[in-house]
Amino acid sequence: MIETYWCPGPWPWEWFRTCTREVPDPPFDPCKAQPCAGATAKLASARGRFNSACKGLQQVNAFSKLLQPILAAPVWMLVGLVIAMAVATLIGGPIFGTIAVIIFGLLVIYGIAWFLSVVVGKMAQSFATELNLARIEVTDAIKDVVASCPEQCRGDTSPPDCKLE
Repeated sequence: MIETYWCPGPWPWEWFRTCTREVPDPPFDPCKAQPCAGATAKLASARGRFNSACKGLQQVNAFSKLLQPILAAPVWMLVGLVIAMAVATLIGGPIFGTIAVIIFGLLVIYGIAWFLSVVVGKMAQSFATELNLARIEVTDAIKDVVASCPEQCRGDTSPPDCKLE
């Protein structure tokens, strides 16, 4: 292989001179061969998508767990709060008005939690679908790496796992 390098001389007109020399070719590295490099890049990309979908699903599950105590309120308690709010509103006055506003705030929080549970459920469905597609991609990519790369070039070929609690 011929290499070009900078070889300036002592005179100003020689300062930007380039020279060439013959250098031995680097030894063949099977890990950098096109089929192996492409397969490992495909595996790294698939693992990245899998990890991203897994983290998204974990976060959605964590948020869902935060909503569960709010949504676990029994119906009789909600009916009681609505009746208490109506009575406090009818009685009126600053104390009962404040109580009515607080009860109304609790009922609004309950309603928002129900709305968010529907949204979180759809998001969890989307992340689960994405996670399954990424799992299939990773499995296919692992097969490609095993077929294209020698053993010392494969790296981690274990299937990834997503821990959901």
